[in-house]
Amino acid sequence: MVKKVLLILYVMFTLSSQLKAAEPTQAATNLKAGTITCNSAQFTWTSGNGAWRLVLVKEASVVDATPADGSSYSANANFGTGGQLGTGNYAVFNNITNNVVVTNLKVNTAYYVTVFEHDGTGPDYLTSKTATTSFTTHKLTVAFTLKGTSDSCEKSDKITFTNTSTKTPNFGWVKYTWIYGDGTQDTGLNATHTYNKGGNFTVNLVASPALNCVDIATTTKPIFIVPRPVSKPFEKANDTVQCFDGHVFRFDDNTQLAKIPKCAYIRTWYFNDQDSATIPNPTKSYLVPGRYRIHYKSETLYDNKPTGCTDTANMWVKVVASPASGVWVNDSIQCLVGNKFDFDNKFPGLVSFKWDLGGGTTATTKTVSKSFAAVGDYPIIHEAVSADGCTGKDTIIVKVKPNVDPSFTGLPATACQGGPAIMLSPKKSGGIFKGETFTGNSFFPTKTGKVTIKYVVQDQYCPDSSKADITITPKPLLNLGKDTTLCNGASTDLTITIPGTVLWNDGSTANVKTVNLPGTYGAVVDNNGCRTSDSINIKVNVSPSISLPMDTILCQGSMVKLVAPFLPNTNIKWSTGSSDTVIYVSSAGTYTCTLTNACGSATDDVIVNLMMGDCDLFIPTAFTPNGDNRNETFKIFGRGAIPTLFLVYNRWGDKVFDSHEKNVFEWDGYYMNEVCQEGLYTFIYRYELKTGDRVRRKTISGTIMLMR
Repeated sequence: MVKKVLLILYVMFTLSSQLKAAEPTQAATNLKAGTITCNSAQFTWTSGNGAWRLVLVKEASVVDATPADGSSYSANANFGTGGQLGTGNYAVFNNITNNVVVTNLKVNTAYYVTVFEHDGTGPDYLTSKTATTSFTTHKLTVAFTLKGTSDSCEKSDKITFTNTSTKTPNFGWVKYTWIYGDGTQDTGLNATHTYNKGGNFTVNLVASPALNCVDIATTTKPIFIVPRPVSKPFEKANDTVQCFDGHVFRFDDNTQLAKIPKCAYIRTWYFNDQDSATIPNPTKSYLVPGRYRIHYKSETLYDNKPTGCTDTANMWVKVVASPASGVWVNDSIQCLVGNKFDFDNKFPGLVSFKWDLGGGTTATTKTVSKSFAAVGDYPIIHEAVSADGCTGKDTIIVKVKPNVDPSFTGLPATACQGGPAIMLSPKKSGGIFKGETFTGNSFFPTKTGKVTIKYVVQDQYCPDSSKADITITPKPLLNLGKDTTLCNGASTDLTITIPGTVLWNDGSTANVKTVNLPGTYGAVVDNNGCRTSDSINIKVNVSPSISLPMDTILCQGSMVKLVAPFLPNTNIKWSTGSSDTVIYVSSAGTYTCTLTNACGSATDDVIVNLMMGDCDLFIPTAFTPNGDNRNETFKIFGRGAIPTLFLVYNRWGDKVFDSHEKNVFEWDGYYMNEVCQEGLYTFIYRYELKTGDRVRRKTISGTIMLMR
């Protein structure tokens, strides 16, 4: 019955379709690629007025085939498996709806899409108008690199992961998840990771959403993380505190290391900078009590090679000092005289004591004393027990040394300052005197008052010293005063005021001596053996006086002699700077002379004016040798001038007078006993001027008129 009904309906539908079938007139529009992945794409469109739609997709180029009317095409959304029109044009949809999801696409590949409207029965296709679009599938390549040591160490070395993934434009946001293989993971573009355990680890980088692309990248080789050992050293008997006597520490370790093939560990025990061991079970003893640190280091070996992956741990041990080590003695080396040795054990927490002081003397107290009657070395044996059960026994040696004698002789009770050297005699040589400036065992008394002289004898064990006092009387100081000059017959008193007997160099003994004569006066004063002396030089003189010549006029070229009086011990100072008794002046000015001595000073001056020309001579201009006894001769007059040459020439240059021939310096107007003619004659005149012991020579010339 049902089959009949279905057959009837099919026949009716077919008839209805045939009656209504016709080619569509409106093409599909708004064809769009929606969600695009690496191997699929979703398309939507607005249908035209056809009843069905045929969708063709082609890879890499536009659709270049059209459906033929009356032909039906099988379609499959799995690209490449539906009907093919022409070459590479595959039907991916043939139905009445308006969307399709195409799969089986290639990554990062361009595809072209065309939608044909048809009536669904003929079918009759609208090929003149179509909806078209194109798209490119996405591509996502997940990849990364890593950076770290070749054998990274657990809990220390960081592994850096760098994301090198690529994707096509407009791929959208991608979340990256790093899966480290040790049960932990991170998200982010890049990552760093420190492994907290050792082993081989495969790292995966997962991308999401991947849009159907390959979404994971994996390390090609597992990351090997060297396991870090966990150091656990210990003392075998757990006896970390031991008594000094016979102590031995025995060490071992329970170091833990993850069980990974080819991995083992090596240990090193450091007891100090110069002492270490690499054996599994070392032993150690210490030379002195104290608290000691043992530094333990373990290192992972891979394939029997060091990896640098280490772990360290410290442990402490204590060596308790021997109870006998606290023995104290006030002074282990003492001098025989007054020796007393005090003993004590200052180690804390002792419970028993035993002293053997020698000679049968013993004691069980904490402190004890002992004196010895002779020089020598004495052993002291001591035993003690501490509260923690440590026992100790020790022997110390005390020494009794002989005393030295530091006494000396030769020091007087008194001495005079500056007196002769004092020689001292010590009982034991080799010591040092102090208190004055010593040369060897002698000194000159330089200090005053009570002076303590000390003699120190150095000894390795029993140095000693002695001292004695000496009174040093100050040396008297005699001062007769500075050398002086007595003026104009005066006298002076030389007075001695210091204590002591006086003896002058003339034999007198008075404390006051009056003197008025020049000489050296000296005295010696003796004050109980302390002597001093002084002397003074006395000079006598008069107060200076000076009287220079009256003011004078000096002819040009002349000079005047100025003389200062001579006085003993008197300084002369001219205004010219000269200190001579005599000066010669040839220029105008005021000349001052000052005399100075111990009795005072005196000053005088003279004004010298200078007259221009030869003012030393009077030269007439004419003479008249005519027998009237007036102006009969030509003679040049001079003030102090001494003529040495006189020549006269006529107008023709003939010499008419020569003083050498006549031995006179006066011309009478005759030549060869003949009267010379009137006229003008030329003369040459040479003369000398004496000033003191100085001679000045000068030659002048001129004319003279002879008149009758």
